[in-house]
Amino acid sequence: MNHQPETFADQVRAIPGGEHLELCYSCGTCVSKCMIQQKVEPEYNPRRLLHKVMIDLDQEAFADKTTWLCSACDLCYPACPQQIHISKVIGAIKQLAVEAGLTTYLQTAVVNELTCVACGLCVEVCPYEAITLVETSVMFRGKAVTVARVDPNRCMACGLCAASCRSASIGLVDKFSNEAVVAELWDWIRSPVVEVTA
Repeated sequence: MNHQPETFADQVRAIPGGEHLELCYSCGTCVSKCMIQQKVEPEYNPRRLLHKVMIDLDQEAFADKTTWLCSACDLCYPACPQQIHISKVIGAIKQLAVEAGLTTYLQTAVVNELTCVACGLCVEVCPYEAITLVETSVMFRGKAVTVARVDPNRCMACGLCAASCRSASIGLVDKFSNEAVVAELWDWIRSPVVEVTA
C-alpha cells in the first residue's frame, strides 16, 4: 500500500482552526472588511495565501506578509458566507512557520530588563496576549527578578504597551520611545511658521 507524503495543506488542516482551509470560496468578503488591508498593508490577501497553501508553496506562504499580519480581530467573520474564522486558518499557517524557525518581519516591542519594574500594565493592555511576566537573571541586579517578556510571534507592534508603561521600559524601537517623541517635538518647534492670509 503506497502512502502519499503529507502535503503542506495536510499540515495546515491538522492544526485546530486549519481544518477549514478548503471551505473558503475566495469571494473576497474577508478582505473587504479587513482593517489591516485597508489601513496598514495593501498587499494583505488571505485568498492569495490560501492558494499558496493549496499548491504546496510552504516557503512562499511563510514569507507572505498576510501570515504575520492577521490580528485575529475577526471583523471578517460575521460577513463570511462560509462562516470561516479565516484568522484561525492563517494562525495555523503562522504556527507552522514558527515551528520551521521563522519569525515575524515586524519590528516588535522590546523590553529594557534593567528598568522594567514588572508592574504588569503592559500585560493587561496587550490585545494579543504577547507579553508575560517572567523571572529571570538580569545583569547588574545580582539576583533573579521578574520582568516583562515579549513573544515576537504574537506581538503586532501596535504600541499599546509603550503607551501604558510608566517607566518607559517597553516599546517599539525608533517609534514610540521617549527619545523619538522628543525628537518629533523639536522638529515641530523648529519648523517654519506659515502665515495664513485672507
